[in-house]
Amino acid sequence: MSKNKLIVMGIDHGNGYFKGYSDQVKGLVYPSRLLTRDSALREDFAGLNEEIINEFESALYEGERFVWGASVDKAKGRSLSTYTSEDRYSQKHYKLLSQFGVASLIQEGVGPFEVFLVTGCPPREKGTKRENEIINVFKGTHIVQINDDDKIIHVKECKVLSQPLGSILDLYIDEQGNIIREEIGTSYIGIVDIGSGTTDFDGIDSLKTISEDRHTIPIGVHEIYQRLADFINSETPDANATPKSVELQFDNDVYQASRRLAIPIKEIKQKIVRETAEYIINELQIRWRNRSKFDLVILTGGGVKILEPWFKQFINDIHIVDDYQLSNARGFYKLGLLLSKDADFSEPKKKVLQTRS
Repeated sequence: MSKNKLIVMGIDHGNGYFKGYSDQVKGLVYPSRLLTRDSALREDFAGLNEEIINEFESALYEGERFVWGASVDKAKGRSLSTYTSEDRYSQKHYKLLSQFGVASLIQEGVGPFEVFLVTGCPPREKGTKRENEIINVFKGTHIVQINDDDKIIHVKECKVLSQPLGSILDLYIDEQGNIIREEIGTSYIGIVDIGSGTTDFDGIDSLKTISEDRHTIPIGVHEIYQRLADFINSETPDANATPKSVELQFDNDVYQASRRLAIPIKEIKQKIVRETAEYIINELQIRWRNRSKFDLVILTGGGVKILEPWFKQFINDIHIVDDYQLSNARGFYKLGLLLSKDADFSEPKKKVLQTRS
């Protein structure tokens, strides 16, 4: 591969999961959690595919080695999460995981590689200093070691969109930059993006975000897992339940702390989900007092699996994004393909560029 070839990628670094999409990796969804190498050595990852988990080191923190991949959630020991809200983009582990994610979206060689990156932020952070903080995390030169192999990466450009816009772009264009749903480009769309740590509302009219429709509330599905873990521990302190361990068993009616210790959770789980859904919907009603103005209302994000039934009762014709976990990142990638081209765009593509947020 020519070292001058520009690699395009879209990244959605959420509180719960890091989602990425690039020319070379068509979809990466890993937990937003790291293990130190020492912690990982105490874990039993026997029998797992070696590609599922890798060892990393960043030039930002030389000598500190971390393990990351799809199997991090199987770790029984302490992991390091990028989950937080205040000053999130200045946190050490957010910076590290962002670098490791960029490096993981490049499959070949040492480099140097040049990257054009599109990512997102909560709607309320768009146009604020938080947007510049995200750019500062990604843009520039990164030296990352993966399993003792160095990668030198130059992120030449980093564009930050209002996060829910990614799902709109994913519906609107394909991976060759062709418009596949004409009506998206001229519609007034309300989109609800339920993540781990936040729920974002956005109104998008003809691909332009409308500021008065924007809202972010600091509640997501992590709130559900945390409350359920708190309940389990209040009932049985020896259970030592955590939001992550609860998430892994959430589909069960009994929480299995061990083979000998089981706690019924069916009724309290239903109560917590109902109360969380009602709170989010109430916030939505306050922000979007007139929902009939939208031509289409879309539900996306990792919280869809749990909260979809409640939103279908509230807005019976709401559209559920099929690949809701990855749609934002893939939409960012598609726009990145258009923005990174030197050639003139066709008229429909110009519209995407001129009206992006």
